[in-house]
Amino acid sequence: MSDNSQNDFEGFGSKAVHSGTNHVGDAVNTPIFQSSTYKLTDERYAGWAAGAHHTLLYARITSVNAEAVCEKICALEGGEDAEVFASGMAAISTTLMSFLSSGDHIVASTDVYGGTYGLLTEEFPRFGIEVSMADMTDPASYEAAIQPNTKILYIETLTNPVLKVCDIEAMAKIAKKHNLLCIIDNTFTSPWGCQPLSLGADLVIHSTTKYLGGHSDIIGGAVVGSREHIENIFHRKVHFGGCADPHNCYLLERGMRTLHVRMPKLCANAAELAIRLEGHPMIEKVNHPTLKSHNDYEVAQRIMPKGTGMIGFVVKGGDAGALSFMRGLTMIYEATSLGGVESLVECPFNSSHMMIPEDIRHAAGLVPGYVRMSIGIEDIEDLWADIERGFANVK
Repeated sequence: MSDNSQNDFEGFGSKAVHSGTNHVGDAVNTPIFQSSTYKLTDERYAGWAAGAHHTLLYARITSVNAEAVCEKICALEGGEDAEVFASGMAAISTTLMSFLSSGDHIVASTDVYGGTYGLLTEEFPRFGIEVSMADMTDPASYEAAIQPNTKILYIETLTNPVLKVCDIEAMAKIAKKHNLLCIIDNTFTSPWGCQPLSLGADLVIHSTTKYLGGHSDIIGGAVVGSREHIENIFHRKVHFGGCADPHNCYLLERGMRTLHVRMPKLCANAAELAIRLEGHPMIEKVNHPTLKSHNDYEVAQRIMPKGTGMIGFVVKGGDAGALSFMRGLTMIYEATSLGGVESLVECPFNSSHMMIPEDIRHAAGLVPGYVRMSIGIEDIEDLWADIERGFANVK
């Protein structure tokens, strides 16, 4: 990466707008370099011989647009180095496989994102990698699950979709005590809401599809951390092939420039809707970390006090009631994913978590009637009016 240092800017917003931007040809934005390959020069030959990391040779290795995004993510997360990927799952799988081999062990939780759960429980056993599940809200349970062959403690800042809050500081201390890596998925809060590296985590992963991109128009992933760890991951990325294409990186950089503007609005919307939902007669339970009724409220105030745009709640009437509620909405869009400027809604039981066994879903808090909403930047009263339309459709 270049020396366009993240330290040039103190404020988060300035970093979001300016860090990493490559003013080629005096362009105000990084232009799209839609090229699969680059001219081989003496400098690039030398970079190739040194391992090719951050060397413009071939777009599977990196691109001008990927380099710009890596610098911006480093600035926002406070990391030394970063890599970007074709999807969030490419980032997760490549990162974990960079540090795990046959015979190794990882501690995670059944609360993790459904795609991650599938990777851990279906793919890793095929490669001889052992997985133990613990309670992400109980650091002691993670420590109790550590074995002599454990290499990684894998956590999420905020679990998807039950919205449990992880005590990152406590988990990081346990990892360091046992000489393990603490790897965290920070997608649900974004670096605006939480910077896990500052709390002791070793590597931070994002599905850039979500809040970082922010407009529901790209698929991507990223990992940020120390130069040493990222260089290791880079070589696995090249081998596995999950590279991010230049145009996606351009759109990602554009989206990240407004992260600090979008996040306060959608988080404020979500917090207000959570309060209103908690008092609604059609609701059994609301999960949002800004509510004092949330089991992890105190931890959330310390780890992610700015909140999140995600809300989980249980509609009376079970899954049938939840589906009727969704089908009654006219503005909040029934679709998977999250983190865009528009509000989205889904029922995890028939979407993101359908492949997780029912008993495990229920034990994790995904009970019948559970609804997940990603709140956008619309006007709060329009959002609430639409939610009321949804409830009116529940018989």
